[in-house]
Amino acid sequence: MDRFLDTSSSEQLLEAMESNMVAFWSPYGSAKGNELHVEKNLVWFYTGVPFALFNGVLFAQLEEKNVLSTIEILGKFIGNRGAPALWWLGPRSKPDNLRTLLEQKQLKAVGDVTGMAINLDQIRTRADAVPGLAVTKVGNKEEQALWARIAAEGTGFSESATAAFIELETSLSKKQYQNQKRYIGYLNGEPVASSAMTLDSGVAGIYAVSTLPEARRKGIGAVMTAIPLFEAREQGYHVGILQASSMGLPVYKKMGFKEVCRYQLYLQS
Repeated sequence: MDRFLDTSSSEQLLEAMESNMVAFWSPYGSAKGNELHVEKNLVWFYTGVPFALFNGVLFAQLEEKNVLSTIEILGKFIGNRGAPALWWLGPRSKPDNLRTLLEQKQLKAVGDVTGMAINLDQIRTRADAVPGLAVTKVGNKEEQALWARIAAEGTGFSESATAAFIELETSLSKKQYQNQKRYIGYLNGEPVASSAMTLDSGVAGIYAVSTLPEARRKGIGAVMTAIPLFEAREQGYHVGILQASSMGLPVYKKMGFKEVCRYQLYLQS
């Protein structure tokens, strides 16, 4: 795939969005003691972190019989380690009755997220939009742990999930970080925000945008999203992508992101 994808082909963009998301989550599944399963038509991972985002099916284009076997395999991991998992169902997911099959096996729809994209020449947020905010890249294990704590607490993880995530994040090797970058936002010297960027499949993917509760409603999330994308633009990338929650959707629309697709999330526990 073209390293620097544009938005001219929606099918190409959808494929790139899925591939980029797989690239972000895969290092967690390939960490020691975890599971990562990658086939042409199926990608799932399991970390045991007790927060569903860190376990589950990222991509599925399956026959009906293989849906049931995948549910069973994930069920064994969940039974052994107790952490729930998510199925991400997007516009390219198969079979067409995948939602029905999951519901028949008592998986529950738990909401959806919006797949969004932006031409990097059209970002409406300035890097200096928040006075007193300084954004730095994560460069060592201590900063990895700090980044994970901020990302977890800003997202609403429990204490046990936060501790498990910090342990997982700091276990990742430099090689696993090779195509990913982590950012910490410091407001007047205090660490308050996180974001991450994955350069893969011709697009710049933004993940883990999180702000601690006491620092919200200042525009920090937009800056934490924009700064990595400015960096990607300098490297020749044309398109940024992300998956937006209902809380983040207005922020990203204001930045200039456009809706591309919807992912419906199903919980397996």
